[in-house]
Amino acid sequence: MKLKIKSLCGLKKAAIKEHFEEIQLLVARPRYVCSKCARVAGCGSHLCKARKLSA
Repeated sequence: MKLKIKSLCGLKKAAIKEHFEEIQLLVARPRYVCSKCARVAGCGSHLCKARKLSA
């Protein structure tokens, strides 16, 4: 089953476990961090309150 989400921030433990391989691809090269929950992602659209990480 394909992971369909608005953001990584609201994922439940069961969804993380079920879609772990897909999530790994989204977070493998983090360029953004959520200023609310501190989750990271390569694309800001996968986080609810994304802020670009500085180099």
